[in-house]
Amino acid sequence: MKKNSFWGRVKPLIKAHNMTQKQYAEFMGFQFNTFRNWIHNNRVPTLQDSFDIAYSLGVSLEYLLSGKDRDLADIRRRELELRKTAGKLLKKVEAIQKQLLSMRPI
Repeated sequence: MKKNSFWGRVKPLIKAHNMTQKQYAEFMGFQFNTFRNWIHNNRVPTLQDSFDIAYSLGVSLEYLLSGKDRDLADIRRRELELRKTAGKLLKKVEAIQKQLLSMRPI
């Protein structure tokens, strides 16, 4: 699988969403065998399915098909990374708040 192919661009975005290919296929309503065959045979799905994939991953169809508009894809991947980090920080803050509340004298 070439990184500069449709699936070479899709796969890292699926990973950035913390999903397996199987989970993503199910999320999109695709049969996993069909989805896996598209990837394995490097086949681009129908225009509608390709558009839906691009939309769900937060990138343009042009990016998935041609690699153009890469900046948008990089921004989307970075946004997902920041959301993960923010979620982890929020959990830590909540744990600290819980600890502080348990230490208060009544």
